[in-house]
Amino acid sequence: MSRQPGSRAAVIGGRLATSVYDDLKHRLLNGEHAAGDPLVVAQICAEFGVSKQPVMEAMRALAADRMVEIQPQVGVRVRRFDDEEIQAFFWMFSRCEGAMAHRAALLRTEAEIDRLEVLCERLERLEATMPADEDSLAYLSGNREVHALVHAMARSTLAAEISTDLWDLSDFLIATHGGGFAGRVSERNHGHREVLDAIRDQDAEAAERAMAAHVYASPLGRGDRAA
Repeated sequence: MSRQPGSRAAVIGGRLATSVYDDLKHRLLNGEHAAGDPLVVAQICAEFGVSKQPVMEAMRALAADRMVEIQPQVGVRVRRFDDEEIQAFFWMFSRCEGAMAHRAALLRTEAEIDRLEVLCERLERLEATMPADEDSLAYLSGNREVHALVHAMARSTLAAEISTDLWDLSDFLIATHGGGFAGRVSERNHGHREVLDAIRDQDAEAAERAMAAHVYASPLGRGDRAA
């Protein structure tokens, strides 16, 4: 799994711990564990064929990412957030992404618009072939490509790094608390189109509104908590 800016893997010293970290984070972001699930250290040691030290080093990095919590004398669990915390996060995240879209509309090039069109078309073709009630790793990856290109258009490495730090937490919350994007792909693609149209028109305010609405309408952003 590629590491985003701010990834705690950068501070892990050993190769084994980094491998465990990458694999566990990949599972968490793709919904293989639900909020509150235990992560049994002994089982993970056996699975990877490593000692406890690299596993706990990986767990501490994931705890710094706010994805797990380490409970002394109890164990490790996938971190659970309450509804109020989740709503506050998506409210803030939607505004960060909206600000990036605002700048993108002012600074984008025609070549970047063409590239964004290609990415949106690719996701729309994928929508037509994937089951409506299932998540797709290809779709999740493509969604990140769209947002990454909008960040590139904004021409601020620092702002992009700060905003990108929030992507993993967003995907983690959606995967572990909200059931993923299953059944919402058409809605997500419509949001991408609205952002693309506003950026193409160089309408910064409309681009900001469209992106903020797109992010806040994601699973959990409006309180759409899975049962």
